[in-house]
Amino acid sequence: MIDDDEEELPENAPDDAADPKQVERKRRRKRKVADEAGDFWRGVFATEIGRREMWGLLTAGGFLNTRFDCGPNGFPQPEATWFHAGEQSLVHRYYDSWEVLDYDGVRLMRREHDGRFSK
Repeated sequence: MIDDDEEELPENAPDDAADPKQVERKRRRKRKVADEAGDFWRGVFATEIGRREMWGLLTAGGFLNTRFDCGPNGFPQPEATWFHAGEQSLVHRYYDSWEVLDYDGVRLMRREHDGRFSK
């Protein structure tokens, strides 16, 4: 929705940093997107199913295990090892971003699914 004093700009129009209205509009839009993302992730981690599925994504990417692969002849395969390291790095970045958005929900997920944190 556009305010009465705001004009609609084309989607690909460059930002004008000298225009206070455009700067404020961009700041509000960015804040809205961040708020919506936070609401979404809090909703995901608010349910047992959501926490279980997110844990499944983390473990599928090797969140807790570092893999060193070997080929069929038993020799190390550094390319495959680096591939798995990239997967693991990505899921760690997901985990970190989720903690920023919903620390309590992510910690609850970890307590529920990581045996090292369960009581």
